[in-house]
Amino acid sequence: MAAIGFIGLGSMGLCLATRLIEHGWAVAGHDPAPGPAQAFVAAGGELAASLPDLVRNCPVLLVALSSRAAYDQVLAGIAAAGGGGWLIDINTLDPAEKLAARDRMAGTGWTMLDCTVSGTPVMVEKDLHSLYVSGGPVEGDLERMIADMAVKRFDVGAFGNAARIKLVINMMVICHNVVAAEAMGLGLKAGLDPDQLYELITASAGTSRIFEVRGRMMATGVYPPETMYSLIADKDGPTIADFARGLRVPLTMLPPAIQAHIDALTTRWGETDPASLCAVIEDRIGHRRQDATR
Repeated sequence: MAAIGFIGLGSMGLCLATRLIEHGWAVAGHDPAPGPAQAFVAAGGELAASLPDLVRNCPVLLVALSSRAAYDQVLAGIAAAGGGGWLIDINTLDPAEKLAARDRMAGTGWTMLDCTVSGTPVMVEKDLHSLYVSGGPVEGDLERMIADMAVKRFDVGAFGNAARIKLVINMMVICHNVVAAEAMGLGLKAGLDPDQLYELITASAGTSRIFEVRGRMMATGVYPPETMYSLIADKDGPTIADFARGLRVPLTMLPPAIQAHIDALTTRWGETDPASLCAVIEDRIGHRRQDATR
């Protein structure tokens, strides 16, 4: 059995696991859902027979799950299976939830590390993502493994800080998705060429990393399959709103931005990358492009 166990092989988990495999690490994987296994094996991963089998044979576990229910179930399974080592939590959760999870795992033989990733799967493939680590210190083979997960990585201090910065960043991403789509929609309706519009905005003071990544999809009108609308509507958006509410920080731009993603979820673009917010706007303003595809 491999030395690194990866639990959760969705779009982000698969990208990170693939990076480790490409850097020469032996990686075993498990996902509560059966679908992602085929792509993981094709990338060179070893599929574990079961969660207990993975836990008992891997001294380093990485957990990347899209739902809170799956997260709680997996942590309970890890605690029950035994074993021990490093448990690297890269889920997007409220810091209080991560701290509670760390307390639940105390005494099980597993030491939790709070890590989060900023970036889309496409950004991971292009080395444009960032990795935040908290709750260390991280040394030796573990440090080398984390270095292979991201070129840009930051030690952000006490356990829970990686979760905190991820929520701050995701708040900005959700808002930037909408701003980028509205800018493209406005320019397209005004008759500007989509490719030139993308080029001009990326060279301007109004650009953003999100526009640079998703604006290209908006310009081409090609939107790959993704589940981000559901994640933002059901998990990330409410988590950020609750986090800010607990700190008594008003976020005036976030609620309408979340609503825009919820609205998109109900359209024909609901299972594509959030860059398709541009297509949603085009549909509503009556702008038609023959090459807009899912």
